[in-house]
Amino acid sequence: MEEYINSEIRPLLQGDGGEIEFISFDGETLRVRLRGECSFCSKTERCLDWCEEKILKDTNKSVKIIAEKKRPYFRDR
Repeated sequence: MEEYINSEIRPLLQGDGGEIEFISFDGETLRVRLRGECSFCSKTERCLDWCEEKILKDTNKSVKIIAEKKRPYFRDR
């Protein structure tokens, strides 16, 4: 799953200034960290739903994505 995130999902998000990092996968739940533009985007839930659908379509695995947002230090104020 880590390789899939890095090769398929990550480049798409990077194209919009976002960043996604794989944290863990237990077979059902995928944990990721969102950075860059993704760290404060208001459409995160829709994007994660899209990611879940893309993973199902491409890998035939149904996953639930849990994301934590990591804001850049200059956005914490």
